[in-house]
Amino acid sequence: MTTTRPATDLQAALAPRSVAVIGASTNPNKIGGRPIAFMGRFGYRGTIYPINPNAPEVQGHKSFASIAALPEAPDMAVVAVPGDAAVTAVEECAARGVKLTVVMTSGFGEVNADGLAKQKAMVATAHAAGMRLVGPNTMGLANFGTGAVPNFSTMFVEMPPKLGPVAIVSQSGAMSVVPYGLLMSRGVGIRHCHATGNEADLSVADFAYAIAAHDPEVKLLLLYLEAIANPERLAAAAKIARERDLPIVALKSARSPRAQAVASSHTGALANEDRVVDAFLRQHGIWRADDVHGLVNAAELYLTGWRPSGRNLVMISNSGASCVMTADIAHGLDMPFAQFTDQTRRDLAAKLPAFASSANPIDVTAALLTDSSLFGSVLPILAKDPAVDALLVSLPVAGEGYDVERREPWEWPKRVPLTLPAGSARFLSEWDSVQLLGAEGIKIVPQRLCKSRDEAIAAFRAVGGGPVVIKGCSAEVPHKSEAGLVRLGIATEAEAGAVFDEQWARMAALKVARDGVIVAAMVKGRRELALGARVDPTFGPIVLVGDGGKYIEALGDVALLLPPFAPDDVLAALRRLRIAPILDGVRGEPALDLAPLCAMAMALGQVMVASAGRIASIDVNPVIVGTPDGAVAVDALIERA
Repeated sequence: MTTTRPATDLQAALAPRSVAVIGASTNPNKIGGRPIAFMGRFGYRGTIYPINPNAPEVQGHKSFASIAALPEAPDMAVVAVPGDAAVTAVEECAARGVKLTVVMTSGFGEVNADGLAKQKAMVATAHAAGMRLVGPNTMGLANFGTGAVPNFSTMFVEMPPKLGPVAIVSQSGAMSVVPYGLLMSRGVGIRHCHATGNEADLSVADFAYAIAAHDPEVKLLLLYLEAIANPERLAAAAKIARERDLPIVALKSARSPRAQAVASSHTGALANEDRVVDAFLRQHGIWRADDVHGLVNAAELYLTGWRPSGRNLVMISNSGASCVMTADIAHGLDMPFAQFTDQTRRDLAAKLPAFASSANPIDVTAALLTDSSLFGSVLPILAKDPAVDALLVSLPVAGEGYDVERREPWEWPKRVPLTLPAGSARFLSEWDSVQLLGAEGIKIVPQRLCKSRDEAIAAFRAVGGGPVVIKGCSAEVPHKSEAGLVRLGIATEAEAGAVFDEQWARMAALKVARDGVIVAAMVKGRRELALGARVDPTFGPIVLVGDGGKYIEALGDVALLLPPFAPDDVLAALRRLRIAPILDGVRGEPALDLAPLCAMAMALGQVMVASAGRIASIDVNPVIVGTPDGAVAVDALIERA
């Protein structure tokens, strides 16, 4: 038995030396006929083996009764037969030693549980023989550079390919050829156009990696994703793309719960949480388009080969409204308007009418109607100004993220796995949670765990002499406020002793384990923020930063980060929050020092990575920022995996 071939080795998919078509048709317009017709039409130089026991010849090629009857094991087999016959065909391909099989047949994981079971069985059969699968439920593949086009799309008939620098990889068959058609109509040629279907085995990420690594003729990679089943492979593809300056633009659908349900029925995909997807794509330098038009528009911009060197923007228009709207968009993208040099201002004033603005944005007004040379006059002046990085003319066509950095993700040092306190309870107690996080570099408010009235009074003195908060501590009660186990503003020793007795008795009444009573200092600061972390089933550890306090779930003003990240990444995430203007200081207040919070977020991410799957989630809320000691965590809760 051979070993499973690595997903990066897709030579059999992109440039097979021989292709067998199971269910081959003499009619070039049938699903089983089009792959043969396309490969003949588009210059495929390998050997084509039609499998059709009822025809001695198919479209000029000798036909064979079965895959077993072939004189050699082909690199690729295309399955274009219906139902259970497709399952049998995959088994026969595996037995014959085929390297890769494209299953066009539908009716598997996208339909029901029985179909999913058959799909999984096909993959198991393939992997046992060292064979890889594309699909099922796929329109097929198309490499116009090699002529290997095992595909049944009508688009290639209506709009024959023009070879070019763009590669399209899509889960959906339709969304592989829609951008193909739009780009072709604009004169942009296509080199690859692949649809991965249900992704029972090979995914969009696998093809993205193979193309980025092995096809230097590709200058732009466009992806359509309904789910990201293999983020590690996509991250690796993005790394290679950055190294060779290959832009990747992705259209990730299934943003809403309803769309996610549709996606599941469409390709059998499990859609990912949208905010996590945003964070993942941003971290790996993949620009996310909002729709197919954004995908295509971005393609034309990226293919110019030009990249802005900075973020300073100039807007020039004959519409004041366009200037205003551009200002809004630029603010949201953190693209400041360039400040012109004095020489630039003088030169512009000499070219523009007296009533036109020579400041940025430049509104040439309706004077353009009488002097069509205005744009041509001012553009060379702007090009000489060293403060100008990007220029927007008439309408905001650059779009969000056009200048996404091709940056390397931050590297974190490797460390030994984290050990959790002994026990089998789902949650650690608050005391165990804060002790673990405090040891990992997260600053915790001064506090003590007490198991007697006298200890509580001593703790009251030790943490500052009031006011303090006193909380019953039990691993069996993760949410203390709802259970009446939190008392705020305790101001005297006598009150501290009485509240200890109250909390101790309250836990006994609840019949929960009494780990102790926490006496903690009450800290004042300028803002309550929150940190959190959890394990996503696809992407792994995720860190949350956002507005904190008891309304965090209701307001949802949070941003996500995927480890490893840098302090600047945390700061950028905070800048995306709705409360960002408050963090920067309003009504005469100074800006908050967010560096301590960024360091805490880094530490939290490292805890999640070091836990090696032992921690399911961490909640650190609130974190008080703007205290004399920087940022201080008030409460924490760790959930075991």
